[in-house]
Amino acid sequence: MADIQRRQGSPFQSSGSGSTRSTVTLSTSGSRQAPAASSSSGGETTLTASPSSSTAAASSSIATSTSSATPVPPPSPFDTSLGNNFTTSSCPQYFQMFLGAADFKACLPFSLLLQNSNSFFQAEKSLVTVSQALDATCAANVTSCKDVMQTYARGLRADTGCGADFGLQNPLVLQAYNGFTAYEPLYYAGCLKSTSNGNNYCFANAVTNTSSPTDPYVYYLPLGINLPGGSRPTCDECLVNTMHIFQQAAGNSSQPASGTYVPAAQQIDLSCGPTFVNTSVPLISGASTLFSQNTFLTTSLTVLVTVLLGFVL
Repeated sequence: MADIQRRQGSPFQSSGSGSTRSTVTLSTSGSRQAPAASSSSGGETTLTASPSSSTAAASSSIATSTSSATPVPPPSPFDTSLGNNFTTSSCPQYFQMFLGAADFKACLPFSLLLQNSNSFFQAEKSLVTVSQALDATCAANVTSCKDVMQTYARGLRADTGCGADFGLQNPLVLQAYNGFTAYEPLYYAGCLKSTSNGNNYCFANAVTNTSSPTDPYVYYLPLGINLPGGSRPTCDECLVNTMHIFQQAAGNSSQPASGTYVPAAQQIDLSCGPTFVNTSVPLISGASTLFSQNTFLTTSLTVLVTVLLGFVL
């Protein structure tokens, strides 16, 4: 089976894994291009998960755009050619169906923009435009959108959808399935904000921080993509709270993060400290709800307080 073309400029290369957890080789040399940035500064950070308006000016450690914050159309997943590497005609038809569906468009899933959207990749080059995209995806109702994504995931695996190609491990189909499955944890991770750093989204800071180009790689863990061995993401509160979200997802064996979280957490603890993130995962039933807004805010605050106390001590 011929390789499926990935989005232009992506650092990810498929290894042709035989499961829904993709194993890829990542370049840690900073393939993402952004304006030059000055050295990063420290400081206490407070995180929130609630969606809010687009971010203000960035701190000197984050690359910024010199253009005005003119609204742009939101990005969309699978916005390049799907190709013709499908076993049945029903599979590309299923892609076209859900991509054009109003309920899917209303959710604008971050989980499907990360790996399969050239327009989102272009937006990542500017703090302003990536923040506008995150504003749109975080404005969605996570509860109803989770149900929407689960419905499309089931349809994808059906014989009337992409069942045959799913069984043959078609890379594009597996990426779509993992994106549907990981919608909820990546919604919460993508909507985390750092209020002491211009009220920026943590992901926006990560993807535009040219002084630490491997910062965004942790966001691919819920998609079944392992953290590259040479990655040294910035050891800050955004990383702690993002990994805490992924830890909850990893306890569910139906989530791709169940195969990627622990080795990534162990690697992060090697560079950030032995207890910086938790390397164990809770066991959660696949049928249970992984997150709720109240639970997330409580646990996120608990993690933040613990980290800040560690800094003081």
